[in-house]
Amino acid sequence: MSSNNLVSAIDNAEKATAVCEKHGEYESMHIVYGNTDTWTGCRECSDEKVQADQAREFEQNRKIAAQKRLEARIGYAGMPPRFANKSFESYRAETDQQKKYLENCQQYAHDFPKHLKSGDGLMLLGNPGTGKTHLAVATLNHVIQHHGEAGLYTTAARMFRRIKDTYKSSDETESQAIEAFASPALLVLDEVGVSFGSDSELNYLFDIMNERYEQCLPTIIVSNVQPGELGQWVGDRVVDRLRECSKLMVFNWESARRELGRSA
Repeated sequence: MSSNNLVSAIDNAEKATAVCEKHGEYESMHIVYGNTDTWTGCRECSDEKVQADQAREFEQNRKIAAQKRLEARIGYAGMPPRFANKSFESYRAETDQQKKYLENCQQYAHDFPKHLKSGDGLMLLGNPGTGKTHLAVATLNHVIQHHGEAGLYTTAARMFRRIKDTYKSSDETESQAIEAFASPALLVLDEVGVSFGSDSELNYLFDIMNERYEQCLPTIIVSNVQPGELGQWVGDRVVDRLRECSKLMVFNWESARRELGRSA
Protein backbone atom coordinates (compact mmCIF):
# COMPACT_ATOMS: atom_id res chain seq x y z
CA MET A 1 0.00 0.00 0.00
CA SER A 2 1.27 3.43 -0.90
CA SER A 3 2.11 6.05 1.70
CA ASN A 4 -0.92 8.08 0.50
CA ASN A 5 -3.23 5.17 1.30
CA LEU A 6 -1.65 4.86 4.73
CA VAL A 7 -2.21 8.56 5.42
CA SER A 8 -5.79 8.17 4.27
CA ALA A 9 -6.27 5.18 6.57
CA ILE A 10 -5.04 7.20 9.51
CA ASP A 11 -7.13 10.24 8.63
CA ASN A 12 -10.27 8.10 8.34
CA ALA A 13 -9.51 5.84 11.29
CA GLU A 14 -12.20 5.14 13.84
CA LYS A 15 -11.31 6.68 17.20
CA ALA A 16 -12.16 5.53 20.68
CA THR A 17 -11.13 6.21 24.24
CA ALA A 18 -8.92 3.51 25.79
CA VAL A 19 -7.32 3.22 29.21
CA CYS A 20 -3.63 2.65 29.93
CA GLU A 21 -2.91 1.14 33.35
CA LYS A 22 0.05 3.48 33.72
CA HIS A 23 -1.03 6.72 32.04
CA GLY A 24 -4.82 6.60 32.18
CA GLU A 25 -7.17 7.46 29.29
CA TYR A 26 -5.85 8.04 25.77
CA GLU A 27 -7.27 8.22 22.28
CA SER A 28 -6.82 5.02 20.29
CA MET A 29 -7.23 4.77 16.52
CA HIS A 30 -8.41 1.78 14.54
CA ILE A 31 -5.90 1.46 11.67
CA VAL A 32 -6.91 -0.74 8.74
CA TYR A 33 -4.73 -1.05 5.65
CA GLY A 34 -3.30 -3.97 3.76
CA ASN A 35 -2.94 -6.92 6.14
CA THR A 36 -2.97 -4.60 9.14
CA ASP A 37 -6.03 -4.28 11.34
CA THR A 38 -5.16 -2.93 14.79
CA TRP A 39 -5.95 -0.36 17.47
CA THR A 40 -3.07 1.93 18.43
CA GLY A 41 -1.71 1.75 21.94
CA CYS A 42 -0.80 4.38 24.50
CA ARG A 43 1.36 7.09 22.92
CA GLU A 44 3.17 7.82 26.18
CA CYS A 45 4.07 4.15 26.62
CA SER A 46 5.34 4.09 23.04
CA ASP A 47 7.46 7.21 23.63
CA GLU A 48 8.87 5.72 26.84
CA LYS A 49 9.79 2.51 25.00
CA VAL A 50 11.61 4.49 22.32
CA GLN A 51 13.49 6.44 25.00
CA ALA A 52 14.37 3.24 26.88
CA ASP A 53 15.62 1.60 23.66
CA GLN A 54 17.72 4.67 22.89
CA ALA A 55 19.12 4.69 26.43
CA ARG A 56 20.07 0.99 26.17
CA GLU A 57 21.72 1.57 22.80
CA PHE A 58 23.61 4.57 24.20
CA GLU A 59 24.80 2.56 27.21
CA GLN A 60 25.86 -0.34 25.01
CA ASN A 61 27.82 1.99 22.73
CA ARG A 62 29.35 3.68 25.78
CA LYS A 63 30.55 0.33 27.12
CA ILE A 64 31.96 -0.66 23.74
CA ALA A 65 33.80 2.67 23.47
CA ALA A 66 35.11 2.34 27.02
CA GLN A 67 36.35 -1.19 26.28
CA LYS A 68 38.11 0.02 23.14
CA ARG A 69 39.75 2.85 25.09
CA LEU A 70 40.86 0.37 27.75
CA GLU A 71 42.28 -1.99 25.13
CA ALA A 72 44.10 0.93 23.54
CA ARG A 73 45.59 1.96 26.90
CA ILE A 74 46.64 -1.61 27.67
CA GLY A 75 48.15 -1.93 24.20
CA TYR A 76 49.96 1.38 24.72
CA ALA A 77 51.27 0.08 28.04
CA GLY A 78 53.49 -2.30 26.09
CA MET A 79 53.23 -5.23 28.50
CA PRO A 80 54.47 -8.57 27.16
CA PRO A 81 51.79 -11.32 27.03
CA ARG A 82 53.32 -13.05 30.06
CA PHE A 83 52.61 -9.99 32.22
CA ALA A 84 49.40 -8.64 30.66
CA ASN A 85 47.05 -10.49 33.04
CA LYS A 86 49.05 -10.10 36.24
CA SER A 87 46.85 -8.91 39.06
CA PHE A 88 46.89 -8.50 42.82
CA GLU A 89 44.53 -11.47 43.09
CA SER A 90 46.97 -13.79 41.31
CA TYR A 91 49.96 -12.75 43.45
CA ARG A 92 50.91 -15.51 45.90
CA ALA A 93 51.53 -13.89 49.28
CA GLU A 94 52.38 -16.40 52.00
CA THR A 95 54.74 -14.67 54.44
CA ASP A 96 53.96 -11.57 56.48
CA GLN A 97 56.46 -9.58 54.39
CA GLN A 98 54.86 -10.65 51.13
CA LYS A 99 51.40 -9.80 52.46
CA LYS A 100 52.65 -6.40 53.59
CA TYR A 101 54.17 -5.58 50.19
CA LEU A 102 51.01 -6.77 48.43
CA GLU A 103 48.98 -4.46 50.64
CA ASN A 104 51.42 -1.59 50.00
CA CYS A 105 51.03 -1.94 46.23
CA GLN A 106 47.26 -2.31 46.44
CA GLN A 107 47.02 0.84 48.52
CA TYR A 108 49.34 2.69 46.16
CA ALA A 109 47.23 1.67 43.15
CA HIS A 110 44.01 2.61 44.94
CA ASP A 111 45.39 6.04 45.87
CA PHE A 112 47.10 6.67 42.52
CA PRO A 113 45.31 9.98 41.81
CA LYS A 114 46.94 11.34 44.96
CA HIS A 115 50.35 10.03 43.92
CA LEU A 116 49.91 11.54 40.47
CA LYS A 117 49.70 14.94 42.12
CA SER A 118 52.74 14.40 44.36
CA GLY A 119 54.87 12.31 41.97
CA ASP A 120 55.44 9.59 44.57
CA GLY A 121 56.64 6.28 43.13
CA LEU A 122 57.88 2.89 44.27
CA MET A 123 61.21 1.06 44.30
CA LEU A 124 60.93 -2.72 44.28
CA LEU A 125 64.44 -4.06 44.81
CA GLY A 126 66.02 -7.37 45.81
CA ASN A 127 66.37 -11.01 44.87
CA PRO A 128 65.19 -12.28 41.46
CA GLY A 129 62.08 -14.41 41.28
CA THR A 130 60.44 -12.85 44.32
CA GLY A 131 57.42 -11.30 42.65
CA LYS A 132 58.65 -7.74 42.10
CA THR A 133 57.59 -7.54 38.47
CA HIS A 134 54.27 -9.20 39.24
CA LEU A 135 53.36 -6.55 41.82
CA ALA A 136 54.64 -3.70 39.64
CA VAL A 137 52.58 -4.84 36.64
CA ALA A 138 49.52 -5.54 38.81
CA THR A 139 49.79 -1.96 40.04
CA LEU A 140 50.07 -0.66 36.47
CA ASN A 141 47.10 -2.76 35.34
CA HIS A 142 44.98 -1.41 38.20
CA VAL A 143 45.90 2.19 37.38
CA ILE A 144 45.01 1.72 33.72
CA GLN A 145 41.76 -0.13 34.31
CA HIS A 146 40.39 1.66 37.37
CA HIS A 147 41.78 5.19 37.00
CA GLY A 148 41.90 5.41 33.20
CA GLU A 149 45.46 6.74 33.19
CA ALA A 150 48.07 6.11 30.51
CA GLY A 151 50.79 3.78 31.73
CA LEU A 152 53.86 2.16 30.23
CA TYR A 153 55.91 -0.93 31.07
CA THR A 154 59.42 -1.34 29.73
CA THR A 155 62.74 -2.84 30.63
CA ALA A 156 65.77 -0.60 30.87
CA ALA A 157 67.40 -2.43 27.96
CA ARG A 158 64.33 -2.02 25.76
CA MET A 159 64.11 1.67 26.63
CA PHE A 160 67.76 2.33 25.72
CA ARG A 161 67.43 0.26 22.54
CA ARG A 162 64.46 2.33 21.35
CA ILE A 163 66.35 5.57 21.92
CA LYS A 164 69.46 4.29 20.13
CA ASP A 165 67.39 3.02 17.21
CA THR A 166 66.57 6.64 16.39
CA TYR A 167 70.19 7.07 15.26
CA LYS A 168 69.50 4.97 12.14
CA SER A 169 65.79 5.64 11.59
CA SER A 170 63.83 8.63 10.42
CA ASP A 171 60.57 7.35 11.94
CA GLU A 172 61.28 8.81 15.38
CA THR A 173 63.70 11.36 16.75
CA GLU A 174 65.75 10.92 19.91
CA SER A 175 63.65 13.58 21.63
CA GLN A 176 60.42 11.80 20.67
CA ALA A 177 61.72 8.49 22.00
CA ILE A 178 62.70 10.07 25.31
CA GLU A 179 59.33 11.81 25.51
CA ALA A 180 57.57 8.46 25.06
CA PHE A 181 59.05 7.33 28.38
CA ALA A 182 58.95 10.69 30.12
CA SER A 183 55.26 11.46 29.54
CA PRO A 184 53.06 8.51 30.73
CA ALA A 185 51.18 9.01 33.99
CA LEU A 186 52.89 5.88 35.36
CA LEU A 187 56.12 4.29 34.13
CA VAL A 188 57.21 0.83 35.25
CA LEU A 189 60.95 0.50 34.55
CA ASP A 190 61.99 -3.13 34.99
CA GLU A 191 65.32 -4.96 34.95
CA VAL A 192 67.32 -1.95 36.01
CA GLY A 193 70.92 -2.99 36.53
CA VAL A 194 70.96 -6.08 34.31
CA SER A 195 74.15 -4.75 32.72
CA PHE A 196 76.41 -1.78 33.30
CA GLY A 197 75.08 1.22 31.48
CA SER A 198 77.26 3.40 29.31
CA ASP A 199 77.62 7.11 30.04
CA SER A 200 75.10 7.87 27.29
CA GLU A 201 72.57 5.43 28.77
CA LEU A 202 72.97 6.99 32.22
CA ASN A 203 72.41 10.41 30.66
CA TYR A 204 69.25 9.16 28.91
CA LEU A 205 68.00 7.69 32.15
CA PHE A 206 68.64 10.93 34.00
CA ASP A 207 66.86 12.96 31.31
CA ILE A 208 63.79 10.73 31.56
CA MET A 209 63.73 10.46 35.34
CA ASN A 210 64.42 14.15 35.84
CA GLU A 211 61.60 15.11 33.47
CA ARG A 212 59.23 12.80 35.30
CA TYR A 213 60.44 14.17 38.64
CA GLU A 214 59.84 17.76 37.58
CA GLN A 215 56.39 16.96 36.16
CA CYS A 216 55.40 14.93 39.27
CA LEU A 217 54.89 11.76 37.21
CA PRO A 218 55.29 8.59 39.32
CA THR A 219 57.74 5.83 38.41
CA ILE A 220 58.02 2.26 39.66
CA ILE A 221 61.60 1.01 39.57
CA VAL A 222 62.10 -2.77 39.55
CA SER A 223 65.60 -4.16 40.01
CA ASN A 224 67.44 -7.23 41.28
CA VAL A 225 70.13 -5.09 42.91
CA GLN A 226 70.22 -4.22 46.58
CA PRO A 227 69.42 -0.65 47.70
CA GLY A 228 73.03 0.26 48.42
CA GLU A 229 74.10 -0.83 44.93
CA LEU A 230 71.48 1.05 42.93
CA GLY A 231 73.60 4.18 42.45
CA GLN A 232 76.25 2.39 40.40
CA TRP A 233 73.60 1.24 37.94
CA VAL A 234 71.46 4.35 37.53
CA GLY A 235 73.74 7.14 38.74
CA ASP A 236 73.69 9.12 41.97
CA ARG A 237 71.54 11.92 40.52
CA VAL A 238 68.73 9.49 39.72
CA VAL A 239 69.05 7.79 43.12
CA ASP A 240 68.72 11.16 44.86
CA ARG A 241 65.41 11.81 43.11
CA LEU A 242 64.15 8.30 43.77
CA ARG A 243 64.95 8.53 47.47
CA GLU A 244 63.04 11.77 47.74
CA CYS A 245 59.79 10.56 46.20
CA SER A 246 59.72 6.74 46.23
CA LYS A 247 58.66 4.15 48.79
CA LEU A 248 61.29 1.41 49.06
CA MET A 249 60.43 -2.29 49.34
CA VAL A 250 63.22 -4.88 49.56
CA PHE A 251 62.37 -8.42 48.43
CA ASN A 252 64.97 -10.45 50.31
CA TRP A 253 63.39 -13.93 50.33
CA GLU A 254 64.21 -16.92 48.12
CA SER A 255 63.07 -17.12 44.51
CA ALA A 256 59.66 -18.72 44.00
CA ARG A 257 60.79 -19.97 40.58
CA ARG A 258 62.81 -22.70 42.26
CA GLU A 259 59.58 -24.17 43.60
CA LEU A 260 57.48 -23.61 40.50
CA GLY A 261 59.62 -25.41 37.94
CA ARG A 262 57.91 -27.92 35.67
CA SER A 263 58.02 -31.50 36.80
CA ALA A 264 59.46 -34.13 34.49
